[in-house]
Amino acid sequence: MPKSILMLIMSICTVANVYAAGTEKFIELTPCEVSTCAPIPIIDGHLELNEWLDAKPLNTVYQIKPDEFSPPSEKTEFYVKFDENYLYVAGKFYDANPDKITAQVSRQGANIQADDSFRVLIDPYNSKRAGYRFAVNLNQVRNEGIFLNVTTLSSDWTAIWDGKALRTDYGWSAEIAIPFKSVSFDTENQQWGFNAYRYIARKNELIGWVSKNQSDDASISGEIRGIRKVNQGVGLDVVPSLSLKQSHTIDPSSTSFSYEPAMDVFYKITPSLNGALTFNTDFSATEVDDRQVDLTQFGLFFPEKRSFFLRDFDIFDFGGIGSNFSYSRFGGSQGQNARPFFSRKIGLSAAGVPVDIVGGAKVSGKLGDANVGALIVQQQRYDDVEQDTLMIARASVDVLAESSIGFMITEGDPRSDLSNSLSGIDFRYRNSTFGRNKLFNGNFWYQQSSTEGTLNKQRAFGAMLEMPNPRAWRGLLQYQQVQKNFNPALGFISRRGVELHRGVAGYIHQLEDHPWIRKIYTGADVAKWSYLSTGQLQSSTEFYRLVDIETHAGDRFNIALVRFGEGIYSDNEQPFDNLNISLPLQEHQWQRYGAFFRSSKSRLFNTKISYYQGEFYTGDRVSASAEFGWRPTRKISFSAEYNYWDVEMPEGDFVLRQVDAKIEWSLTPDLSLVNVLQYDNISGDLGMNARLHWTTSAGQNVYLVYNQNYNELEGNGFERLNGDATLKLNYTFRF
Repeated sequence: MPKSILMLIMSICTVANVYAAGTEKFIELTPCEVSTCAPIPIIDGHLELNEWLDAKPLNTVYQIKPDEFSPPSEKTEFYVKFDENYLYVAGKFYDANPDKITAQVSRQGANIQADDSFRVLIDPYNSKRAGYRFAVNLNQVRNEGIFLNVTTLSSDWTAIWDGKALRTDYGWSAEIAIPFKSVSFDTENQQWGFNAYRYIARKNELIGWVSKNQSDDASISGEIRGIRKVNQGVGLDVVPSLSLKQSHTIDPSSTSFSYEPAMDVFYKITPSLNGALTFNTDFSATEVDDRQVDLTQFGLFFPEKRSFFLRDFDIFDFGGIGSNFSYSRFGGSQGQNARPFFSRKIGLSAAGVPVDIVGGAKVSGKLGDANVGALIVQQQRYDDVEQDTLMIARASVDVLAESSIGFMITEGDPRSDLSNSLSGIDFRYRNSTFGRNKLFNGNFWYQQSSTEGTLNKQRAFGAMLEMPNPRAWRGLLQYQQVQKNFNPALGFISRRGVELHRGVAGYIHQLEDHPWIRKIYTGADVAKWSYLSTGQLQSSTEFYRLVDIETHAGDRFNIALVRFGEGIYSDNEQPFDNLNISLPLQEHQWQRYGAFFRSSKSRLFNTKISYYQGEFYTGDRVSASAEFGWRPTRKISFSAEYNYWDVEMPEGDFVLRQVDAKIEWSLTPDLSLVNVLQYDNISGDLGMNARLHWTTSAGQNVYLVYNQNYNELEGNGFERLNGDATLKLNYTFRF
C-alpha cells in the first residue's frame, strides 16, 4: 500500500478518534470495587447467603436487547468476588413463569446460545480490544470463548473453569468460578474489564450490567477494581495423552493396531506470557468437519478445531480478515482470502489427510505493551514433501483508544519443498463512540510473500471501513488486491491476480411497540472480483435483501434477489469439471430470487428452510434446503439437514443431494454420545462418525471415536471402505 495512502488513512482515523473523545457517552460506567472473600463459595449453583454476603453486587442492570437501558422484564441480580485462586461470579434470575425457562442443551461443549444462560465477560488487561467469555445454562452446560478481535468471538477456545446452575422457587441461579491460572493477565493491573449478562431465550432478551449500541462485544465493559495478591501457582499444566487405534481397510483387506503417546506442556513464563510445548501431537479425537461440496472454481474453507492451535490463537488474528458483518453473505473462502496464517495448513495435507507433527513450541501473550505470539512446528515427512520446520511470529501494540498496529512473519511451506516466507503489517482502527455514539471500524493491511523461484508480483493489501451499527443506517466499503504470485504458504488463499471492490449499505428499523416484530432490515451487499492483468470479471455477487424480518422470539424471514457474475476464460477455470460439464469460455451473468425462514433455536422443534430459483450460467437452477431440530427430552436431540440442487443447462444437467444428520444423547452434562452421518451424491461418499466424550472433571477427558466410510454403488446400496476406532485419554496436571 503506498505510504501516502497509509498516512492519509491514519490521519483520518486519528481525527475521528479526537472528535469521538469529545462526544457525550451514553452512560457513565461506575467501576465496581471487588473485595476479597470469605468463606469460599462452593460452586453448586446454590447461592448460600453466607458465601455471598461479602460479595459486591452489580447494581443498575438493564436491557441490552431489545429496548436498550429499559428495566429488565425479569428481576436480575449479579454478584462478584475473588480469593487468591478464583474470580467468582454469581447470578439470581427471577422468572414470573419459571416453567418457561429454556434449558434444552445438555451436552457439555454444545452451543447454549439458544438457551437461557448466564454469561460473563472478562478483559484482564482492560484493553477494550480482547477478552474471554464464559457461560452456563440451567443444565450446567459450560461454554467458553476468546475474542479474536473486538467483535469476533471464537467458541473453539477451551479452558479449565467451573460453572453450576440450579432451579429455584423464584426461577434459577448460577455460580461461575474462573481460575486465575486459566487466563493471562498483568499482576500490576488491578482494573479488569468486566461485564455480566443474562439471556432470556423465549423473549430474545439480553440483560447486562453495561451496554452501548446494543452490543455485547469485548469493548463493552465496566471495571472491577482491586484484583490483587492472586495466585497463579507455578503456572504449569502438563497434559499427557494416550491413543489406542484400530484401523481396517477393505482393499486389500487388513487390520492394524497402533498406539500414540503424546504430551502438551503449558507454562506461564510470566502471568501475562504463555509458553507451550507439544510432542508427537495427536489430533485423533478432534470433531469431524462439516461436509461441504465444492461446485466452484475457488475452493472451500474449513475452520480449525484442533485444541493445541486454538489455545491463545487470538494473538495470530491479522487485519480483520474473515471478520463478521451481520446480514452479509460475504463469507467462506472469499471472506478468508489472503489470510497470512491458517493453522490447518500444519499437520494436514492438501487432501485433508493428517500429517505427523514431531513437536512444536508456542509463546503467546503480553510482553510489556506488546501483544506477542510465536509458533514453531516440526512437521514429519509425507508423500514427496520433506520434513520441515515451520515458523510464525506476530506482534501488535495498542494505539489510540481502541486500536492497534502490528506485524506478522511466517517461514516455511508445509506442502512443498520450496522455501517460502511472508511479512505483513496491519492497522486496526475501532471507535465505539463515533459521532452520536455510532460504531466505526477500519482494517488496513499489507503483505509481501517470497517464494523460491518467483521474482515479482508477490504483494497483497487491503482496506475496509465499516459502520456495523445495530440500528438505523449501517454500511461497509472494502478494497483488496492480491497479485498473481502472492503465496502465503502458511496461510489461506483462494484467489490470486485479482482485486476486490465491495460495498454494503442497509437500514435496520427497530419497532418499539409491535406485538411480534422486533426489527426489519433492508439492504444490499455487492462484491466484485476482477483480474488485475485484464480488468475482466472473475466473479461478482449482488445480494439484495428486499425485506428481512426478525420477531421478538428470534424467528426470522427474508425475501431476496441475487445477481451473479463469473468469468470462465480457460478450461482450468471450469466449475463443474468433476461432473464432466464444460461451460462456454465467456463471462456469464444470471440472477435468482427466493425466500428464507428460520425459527428460533430456543423452540422445542426448530426449522430453517430456504428456496431459490432462477437462472444459472447458461441454464436454470432450483435450489432448496431444509434443516430441522427436535429435542424430545433435554437429554436427546435430533437434527437433520437436506440440500437440493436441480440444474438444467445445455451443456449438461445434474442434481445435487446432500444429507447431514446428527443424534446427540447426553447421559449427564459430562457424558455424551454424538452420532453424525454425512452423504452427498456428487462424491457418492457416506461417512459415519460416533464420538463418546466423558469429562471426568475439567481438563480430564476420555474419548471413544469410531469412523466408518462407505461409497455408493452404481446400482443400489453402498460398499464398505476404510474405518477406524480410537480410544483416547488425557489428563491435565496443574501446578
